Amino acid sequence: MPVKTTSGRVLSDADLDRLAESAEQGFDLSTWRPRPGRPSLDATAEGHSPRVEVRVPAALRDQVRKRAAAEGRNVSDVLRELLEAYASGAPAKTALHR
Repeated sequence: MPVKTTSGRVLSDADLDRLAESAEQGFDLSTWRPRPGRPSLDATAEGHSPRVEVRVPAALRDQVRKRAAAEGRNVSDVLRELLEAYASGAPAKTALHR
């Protein structure tokens, strides 16, 4: 089974050997600092913004990703906008409400 990076690049055996050798030599943790996370989406709150997870069919996820990319947006922004509209009482535009 191929090993992939978070960006999707497949690591070769040589890549894995270099990473293993580097790890075996050890890391100097005395200079390590945690990276800051993303800023909270709520200007009045400190810490992390809460997450909302939902399960959807793969085809729907793919359609949303494709359309969001075509619009230069990410899926989180699209879903956040839809949730804000729903929470504000905007009428839902679904087949069930037609």
